[in-house]
Amino acid sequence: MMISFILFYLIGIPISVLLHEIGHALGVVLFSNEETHVYLGSKNDSNNENFQLGRIHFHINWAYFGFCAVNKNKLTKLQFTIMSIGGPIVSLILFSASYFLMVGLSHFEPKNFFKGMTIINFVLFISTIIPIRYPNWIKPYAGLSSDGYQILKLFKDDNSK
Repeated sequence: MMISFILFYLIGIPISVLLHEIGHALGVVLFSNEETHVYLGSKNDSNNENFQLGRIHFHINWAYFGFCAVNKNKLTKLQFTIMSIGGPIVSLILFSASYFLMVGLSHFEPKNFFKGMTIINFVLFISTIIPIRYPNWIKPYAGLSSDGYQILKLFKDDNSK
């Protein structure tokens, strides 16, 4: 049990967050000509670029939070919507895959690891798709809008014209 617990916290959560952010980045590069920056950890000058794959620049520090940065003014409303929904879609896919792996496994350690992955990706999906502004106690995201909120705001602004 201890091995799956350690692997989950050291690798599982950061990888899940990173893949969520890559989901946003894929929305940008597949549906626009813009570059994007994926951050695992802080989105500041201390998190230098580690490498680049095509138009995706990676800034990776070990962390439990992340961001995807793009010049939103250069995206159409459809492109921004696709970018915003990309992260939650990846989390939903990871939740489903983790669940089916967990159910199919009989050995305790891998089953526990995938149980954790199922839970974290479900939490990532729900906490990003529900339209909210994150409260101050969620420090890295304090005051920021969830992906769902950004999409809702985009449609509200579109309908108010």
